[in-house]
Amino acid sequence: MTAAPAGRWDPEAVAAEIAARIRDRATGADTGTGTGDSAAAGLGMGASGAALLLSELSKGDPGSRTTVHALLAAEAGIAGAKGSGLITGLAGLGFAAKHAARTPRDYATVRDRVDAALRHRLGKALDAEYGRMESGVPGADREKFDVVSGVTGLGRYFLAEPSDPEAVHDVLRYLVALTEPVKAGAGPLPGWFSPPWPAAVDPRRREWVLDLGLAHGIAGPLALLSLCWTRGLRVPGHDTAIRRIARWLMSWRQEDPDAGPGWPGTVSAGQELVPARPALEPGRASWCYGSPGIARALHLAGVALGEDAWAHTAAQAMRAVFARPDGPRGLDDPGLCHGLAGLARITGRMADELDDPSLSARADEIAERLCARFDPGTAFGFPTAPVPSHRPEPLDAPTFLEGAAGVALVLLGRSTPPAGTADGDLPWDAALLLA
Repeated sequence: MTAAPAGRWDPEAVAAEIAARIRDRATGADTGTGTGDSAAAGLGMGASGAALLLSELSKGDPGSRTTVHALLAAEAGIAGAKGSGLITGLAGLGFAAKHAARTPRDYATVRDRVDAALRHRLGKALDAEYGRMESGVPGADREKFDVVSGVTGLGRYFLAEPSDPEAVHDVLRYLVALTEPVKAGAGPLPGWFSPPWPAAVDPRRREWVLDLGLAHGIAGPLALLSLCWTRGLRVPGHDTAIRRIARWLMSWRQEDPDAGPGWPGTVSAGQELVPARPALEPGRASWCYGSPGIARALHLAGVALGEDAWAHTAAQAMRAVFARPDGPRGLDDPGLCHGLAGLARITGRMADELDDPSLSARADEIAERLCARFDPGTAFGFPTAPVPSHRPEPLDAPTFLEGAAGVALVLLGRSTPPAGTADGDLPWDAALLLA
């Protein structure tokens, strides 16, 4: 355990401390809960998130690579039996291995095995979805198409170098089909109309919804479609699908006269079908749901198709997050998913691409808040509150989506601005569909 420089924790020092604790746990120098949930795999709750942090650090500190190897090896031992998702399963291991590879030979065996398994699983998933569509059954389960567990996340995995364009094209064709309107109940609805989450996940809302969010909703497919279009990977109907989603999101923006535009998290079929869009409360200012994630996807779409109005609305929405009197709302946790770290990363990305010093200053302010919140007396410094519906105990772990590894990656980014997306580069936040 290292000492804070000059009696305080700055972003670089916090990230270094979290990394040091991960190394201690991984090498057995310390005892405790380990580097993740031993029953979990992927970037969400497995060891891949800790490996991703140390892989990023190893760009300037090759000594971290020994721990990266150990973490990826441990993950490879269980990941094959788990789900496929980029955040929740096997694709998370593959993503971390791709990020860690410095030569074509690095982790080649792991990457080849992951690619083969995911290619097979993707084919089965798409066959099932096309079967559902052809049978006329409305309602696309979000975990089938989303970023976290579904084929949008797999599409981003296969887009990462070394890429599999054939797999990416398969995902894109499905996402184009997903945007076709469907007949359901009282009238036509967008094809991503979804049944409610299982009661074990969310017992409160039992209605079918249209999900706007980046993590589980249609903003995720919009981000992938836009990233692929910009890279020249295109399929028939591709631009039409981007326009359908972007125009739909634009139609649901909520205007705060004192701040600017924002979006709700979900809308119901009834709200979608009424002649005029009802006024709804904007969601929390997070990656998973709410304005920041949606704004990032809409910005990517605007850049891809040269639609300045979309990009302008996205920029206004990011500034509106901070212009509201109560500031970024609903952010109690430090993590990437629904906390301060996710907001900081999106704000920093948008600030760089918009060349907006005010947004850059906001990202730095959030980083300072995170540093002030770091508690060296806890296991990894950023314990989060319980989530009764799926996690009854506090989380204090070096995981990616909600834990300390994700926070540390964001803090590193404020010390070293986000990398570009040149050919061959795999920025870590590509796992969040931010790049």
